[in-house]
Amino acid sequence: MCITIIQGIPVAADPSLSQEQISQLVSELKQTWTWEGRQVGRVEIICAGQMIHLLAYEKPAFQCIPLNPNETKGGNQCYS
Repeated sequence: MCITIIQGIPVAADPSLSQEQISQLVSELKQTWTWEGRQVGRVEIICAGQMIHLLAYEKPAFQCIPLNPNETKGGNQCYS
């Protein structure tokens, strides 16, 4: 597996694919996911015979919500 960063996304790809093929697959995937409101976290591309397996993982989203909604905003801290 060749590991690279494409458009800010870590990509592990089969070395039998060209950089152009890998970039095209990642670009199309990112465009589709962006349209759906999702962010690509990382991608694995594996060749198996005449098939290409594209495994995509969504970037986790973190949100801090106070346990007590009456608390002041200045006192709330969240660490991730």
